[in-house]
Amino acid sequence: MNRSQLQYYTIAPALLLGLLFFSCTKREEEKANIAATPAAPTVSSNVRIVATVSGDPITLAEFQERFARAGIKPEHEAELEVKREFLNHLIERKMMLLEAQRKRIKVGLPEINARIDALRTEHGKDVKEELASLGIDFEKWKSDIWEDMMIERLITREVNRRITVSQAEVRRYYQANTQEFEKPEQVRVRQIVVATEEDAKKVMGLLQAPDADFAAMARAHSIAPEAEKGGDLGYFALGDMPPEFNVVFSLPKHGVSGIVKSPYGFHIFKLEDKRKAGRLTLDEASKEIIEKIRHEKGDIRYQQWLTELRLRTKFEVNYQALEQSGS
Repeated sequence: MNRSQLQYYTIAPALLLGLLFFSCTKREEEKANIAATPAAPTVSSNVRIVATVSGDPITLAEFQERFARAGIKPEHEAELEVKREFLNHLIERKMMLLEAQRKRIKVGLPEINARIDALRTEHGKDVKEELASLGIDFEKWKSDIWEDMMIERLITREVNRRITVSQAEVRRYYQANTQEFEKPEQVRVRQIVVATEEDAKKVMGLLQAPDADFAAMARAHSIAPEAEKGGDLGYFALGDMPPEFNVVFSLPKHGVSGIVKSPYGFHIFKLEDKRKAGRLTLDEASKEIIEKIRHEKGDIRYQQWLTELRLRTKFEVNYQALEQSGS
């Protein structure tokens, strides 16, 4: 599993609330390594251990509960394979959580509550109500948040902070991949999105003031996720956004659009900058190149670190318990 396979999962269909989790994709050699380990012991006829990680058990009941909470609904013929993959993922998750605890990484209750508040703000839904409607226990979901944040901090410490990119590397990449930096015309746009046309008219009126600050208005009034960034959508080309956004390509620089209705609400756009079609310079492409190289190096470092962590960790797996459970 590489870092690019880390993804935000939710307790509901369609990725509703965005908790950090891991995909159930594993390389064949990783599966072979786990499958080759001895089976975990059966505790009793009713309670089974499906895996142990450094002596810490994953019970069949815990597996079933987490599987249900992840909202995974595999086709019947693929169910056992999907469950095996999910168990592999739980083993890795517990392995990383134990490592985070060993390294004395801490996540406090105020930080957990801040993450939950951010999710509530981003999705505009009451978390407790949404979880209750799905039959998911809030405190257990909150425990998942804590685990997520512990693992995030561990990966940041052991992987992300150890990645460096030199200017020489950036220059070599640019020279070897010039075709990547041929770009169509692009615009940089800010937007304010509100729920009703009446609200949009009020905001439009406020923007008529000589000293009106569009970015500040976006922070104060927009309901879109980028509101905290002053409504900044960054650069995009024609066709990258929904058709309603195309109006920005006819605006003058620093021009403000009228009210534009879309399925997302009522928009007001401001054109901040326009890039002509052509090749980006090294300076213009530098940030993108650094991110790309950091990501590639990060994947390699993550795999190395995860392999080292596996070698230091004793774990056992009992796939037979999954097969016999029929659940």
